[in-house]
Amino acid sequence: MAKAKIVRDSEGRFYGIKWICPGCDADTRGSGVHILPVNWLPSGETLESPHNAGKPHWSFNGDLDRPIFGPSVLSRWDEWQGEGVPAKPHVCHSFVGCNGAVPGQIVFLGDCTHSLANQTVDLPEVEA
Repeated sequence: MAKAKIVRDSEGRFYGIKWICPGCDADTRGSGVHILPVNWLPSGETLESPHNAGKPHWSFNGDLDRPIFGPSVLSRWDEWQGEGVPAKPHVCHSFVGCNGAVPGQIVFLGDCTHSLANQTVDLPEVEA
């Protein structure tokens, strides 16, 4: 099974590449899903979803089994903890397939707030 998957918008146009962050999946109430707009299109396609207009794009090597994204992937969000409770800030910062990670691996940087900070792990498989 692949470690990355093509994502399309509601009209079938290429939107980006989905992968699962095992740190976010394990340590937050989220799913660990990251979807990146990339400077790449599937073979035979010439247009991407207009929903990506003006958004930053990552480089992608086109390999869904051993993906490489560049530059680093940085996600920040606040997790709602309940009424009257301050939100819990989260940071996930990684290199996927580069800067110390081989294709198909993630190097988590030290500013991650999850338990995989400063570790290198394999990308999990993405279900269809």
